[in-house]
Amino acid sequence: MKLRDRLPRPVLEQLTPFPSEAAKATDSPSLAEVLQAFYLDQEVGERSPRTIGFYRQYFDQFLKMFPSLDGKPFTDIKIEHLQKFLLSKGDAVYAKNAAYRSFRALFYFAERRRFIRENIIRQMRPPKLPKDTGIPVIKKDDFKRLLKTCGPTFLGLRDRAVMVLLYDTGLRLSELVGMAFSNLNLENMEIRVLGKGNKRRVVSFDESVRRDLVNYLNLHPLKTDVVWLTEEKTPIKNSGIEQMIARRSRSIGMERCHPHMFRHSCAVNLLQSGMDIDSISKYLGQEGIAVLLGYLKSLKSQNASELHKKHSPMRNLDL
Repeated sequence: MKLRDRLPRPVLEQLTPFPSEAAKATDSPSLAEVLQAFYLDQEVGERSPRTIGFYRQYFDQFLKMFPSLDGKPFTDIKIEHLQKFLLSKGDAVYAKNAAYRSFRALFYFAERRRFIRENIIRQMRPPKLPKDTGIPVIKKDDFKRLLKTCGPTFLGLRDRAVMVLLYDTGLRLSELVGMAFSNLNLENMEIRVLGKGNKRRVVSFDESVRRDLVNYLNLHPLKTDVVWLTEEKTPIKNSGIEQMIARRSRSIGMERCHPHMFRHSCAVNLLQSGMDIDSISKYLGQEGIAVLLGYLKSLKSQNASELHKKHSPMRNLDL
């Protein structure tokens, strides 16, 4: 006699058999539903639009590579799919690692919401990144050469103002592009910034930066609150700044240069000039600067904005 046949009926009625594999597949939310829930969770958690866009970029690429998974249960994603997707990045190790981190965030979310029983991402090793050889910075001589490519035209004055502001303040690209006149104080040489994680801070800049800003703004139509405009006088996008910097760096024979290198350069210059790590973290709107721990010095923390006025990278450039 089977054990089930020997159980009293009240106990028997309380037993619920495990669902069949077919039933589990039917009950599983679709990949699209999990993604929608994930994006909503990110927005509620006040993750920046840039971070959400970062995730969306890789998930869209994944669906383009495996269109048959679109509309299918989330549990249809197998570890082989993820491995093939990462391998499709070839030698782009940082893109491969970023893709892995995106799916890790998605699968841990799905596990937390109990959309899945088994988190397959736990079976994968993160792609190995090359050993740290130091963060890429812009050499002072190269920066001077970059500025010399900017003539007295509207675009030339704009590009010079963009580059000196990035170099002196370490603004993130999104913070630069989002600049508005209502948050710019030329008299006090300060910008009110809404940074990553919706954190607000005040960023100061040097007198030399103000001069370049004024030269650019003298040609600005001033019919919009947006500071940075294209030649057609429309708001410039992130890609426009990226392309401008890449184009000007190529013209002087520099290796690949991108906006974030200006942020790295600012942080390194401030550290080397004596500004302490805590103040730099506050000034840049970061929790910490792990990549710059080698430059760490034990200095008494003072007001970050006031310290920058003393240690400004542009002031120490001798242009």
